[in-house]
Amino acid sequence: MNGKTTQAKTFFVNFAFIIMVCFDEGIMQLLGYAYKQRNDWTCGPAVARVILHASGVRKDIRGITKELRTTREGTGNAHFLRLLKKHNLRYFAKENATVADIKKCLKRHLVVVAYWIPAHKESHYSIVKKINSKRIYFHDTWFGSNHSYSIKYFLKNWRDNEAYRWMLAVKK
Repeated sequence: MNGKTTQAKTFFVNFAFIIMVCFDEGIMQLLGYAYKQRNDWTCGPAVARVILHASGVRKDIRGITKELRTTREGTGNAHFLRLLKKHNLRYFAKENATVADIKKCLKRHLVVVAYWIPAHKESHYSIVKKINSKRIYFHDTWFGSNHSYSIKYFLKNWRDNEAYRWMLAVKK
């Protein structure tokens, strides 16, 4: 999320939980770990921390935020990719992606990140958990692990000033 809005007091703690998954339903097996972002502009570092943790890399959020060059305006896609490369993670990034692209990556058990504008109207990185015929579900560092939107709404808002329908798929 970009930091155009502020909240007076936001206190979150790290938390861990288990997500039970089933590959047959196209649900991503990823996380026995989740991280709640600390404020409205650190979705990039929070998502990066979850991905790094799932890949066996343990880093604190301050270090990740610094590596990503995250500011109150958010995190740039190029900085996100640079971080993954630095930690030798294999990834695929695509602009003008489709729901079919996301589904294909989920079936290959990749961690899928979408950069889009949810209901609060600020750019946001979200990990895609699953997609069915009507909804897209997120493992979201701001809204929680079962947050969802209709496919129609998601497609309408899967854009930002930086990219149109940008997605990232990372091999665990």
